[in-house]
Amino acid sequence: MMDNVSTTLVENLRTVIAETVEREITKSLTSALVESEFHKRLSRDMRKGLQKIYKEIAQAAQTSHAPAEAPALTPSQADADRLFSEASQQLGEILATTEQATVDIMDIVERHFELQPEAAVILDNLKAGTATPDDIERLSAMHGQLGDDLVTIMTTLSFQDLTGQRIKKIVAALQAIESTVVELFLSSGLLMKAHAETPDRDLDELEAETRKAVSELKGPTRDASQANIDDMLAQLGL
Repeated sequence: MMDNVSTTLVENLRTVIAETVEREITKSLTSALVESEFHKRLSRDMRKGLQKIYKEIAQAAQTSHAPAEAPALTPSQADADRLFSEASQQLGEILATTEQATVDIMDIVERHFELQPEAAVILDNLKAGTATPDDIERLSAMHGQLGDDLVTIMTTLSFQDLTGQRIKKIVAALQAIESTVVELFLSSGLLMKAHAETPDRDLDELEAETRKAVSELKGPTRDASQANIDDMLAQLGL
């Protein structure tokens, strides 16, 4: 009888152990599959964000005289290097041109400051009726020089038209990249945080809530939205 009891007990223990092991293995595999799917989706979102960033870089790196129908450039590290290299070069050229323009304009202004006393004397002579033909000729010459110098000033300042559009394009690209990076960091950070807090929740629901949260963070008001974004970035450790 003891043998029968022992046999029954062993069989029951074996069954319980087998069921427990099977249940734990199933649970572990399910958890692993969920984690795999979560990281797969996170990786997909990251890739999409990076593709958007590289697209902005590629578009900004195109020359301003490229035809509108030209095919889009393939995003690459070379495009990124060219964008930032061109931005740095443009800013350097603008700085040098601005410095030279400032010097030229100041020279012109100083020259006319120096001519003011002489012009004032001639005007007084004209009012008094004692101006000579030489005075009138000199005043006419100063007037002509003033006109020439004003043209020179306008020409000196024309560099802004030549570089303004290019700089606007680069700035717009950098702003788009900044926006994409912030949105990507927020969405991935919020998704990872939500998944860590509730690992058993449906991933589609988590993604939907994350997109809604990021949209609400942006908000309709720029100042308030930026404050919300800064606060959330701080919470995520950035």
